[in-house]
Amino acid sequence: MLRWLLWAGACLACLPALASADSDGVRWSVTPYMWASETRFDLKSDGAPIGSGKVTFDDLMDVTDASFQIASEAAFGDGTWSALVDVTYIETSDRVNGRIFRLKTQSEQWFVDAAAVWRPWGEQGGFSVLAGARYTDLDDRYKLSIPQSGRPVGTLDTSRDFLDALVGVRQIFSLADRWSLAARADYSDGDSKGIFQLQAIVRYGLGMERQCGLMFGYRYKQAKFEHDGLEEKFKYQGPLIGFNFLL
Repeated sequence: MLRWLLWAGACLACLPALASADSDGVRWSVTPYMWASETRFDLKSDGAPIGSGKVTFDDLMDVTDASFQIASEAAFGDGTWSALVDVTYIETSDRVNGRIFRLKTQSEQWFVDAAAVWRPWGEQGGFSVLAGARYTDLDDRYKLSIPQSGRPVGTLDTSRDFLDALVGVRQIFSLADRWSLAARADYSDGDSKGIFQLQAIVRYGLGMERQCGLMFGYRYKQAKFEHDGLEEKFKYQGPLIGFNFLL
C-alpha cells in the first residue's frame, strides 16, 4: 500500500502544473457506478489445486458489507491530455457454522487504475492512448473457533498487493444526438502475472447541455497473481451501470 501512496502522490503533484499550462483550466468527468460481475476462480498452492468455482453477483451481494466504485477523469486545456482514476473497494464477510467448528472470513479488496490519457487527434478524434499503473490489494482473514464456547482455535491473515504498469487504448464513437459509445482495451503487468480488461460503455446524455448521463455497458477482466506459493486466476465479467457528471 505504501508504494501505491507514494506513486499516487507523485502523480497528483504534477496535476497543478498540467492544469496551469492552459488558461481553460480543468474539466471533470465523474462517474459513480456498479459492476454486477460474476467471478470465476482457480487456486493452487505450490502447483497443487486447492479450489475452483464461481461466485455470482447475487452470492457476492449476500456477503458484502461495504462497497463503492467510482471513475473520474480530468481533461486539461484543449483536451489533448487528461488523467483518469478508477477505484473499486469491496469489503465482505461470511460465517460457516459446522458441527464442531465455526469459520469466519473477512476480506478487503482494492482495485485502482490511474493513467495519463493522450488524444493524438484531440477530443474530436475520439481515439486515446492510456499509460499509467494498476494497483491491486487483497486482504483475507480467517478465524476458526468452537461454536459452543466461542473459544478461538486459530487465525490466518493473508495480505498481498500488486503494482503493475498499465497500457491501453480507447475509442469514443458518436452514435446519435444524445448517444455515444466508449470502447476500451488495456493490459497491465509487473507484480502480477498479467491483467487484461475489455469494456464497452454506452452513454445517454441528459439535460440541455448533456452535462449528466446515464451509462451502461459490459466489462470483462482476467487476472493472474502469484504470492508465496499461492497461484490465483480470476475471471470477472458482467454488466455495469452508472451515472456520469460533467463538471
